[in-house]
Amino acid sequence: MAFSRINFAPTEAKVTCPHCGKHLTYERTCLRIMLTCHACGQEFDPAGLVDQLDDDFDEVYANVPLDRM
Repeated sequence: MAFSRINFAPTEAKVTCPHCGKHLTYERTCLRIMLTCHACGQEFDPAGLVDQLDDDFDEVYANVPLDRM
């Protein structure tokens, strides 16, 4: 069983949920980054909302491999 001692803290995004309009949160694990809505429970791949992401996202997650296209 593999595990990581790294704890990634969730960060509030400036992007809003397409379903309920509340702010999404960047949720990061060792393997993936998702945008999560804690209000309605939906998860979104950042690649689907790339037109709404800001420079803060690029700065924080620039060294994490993910599909930005």
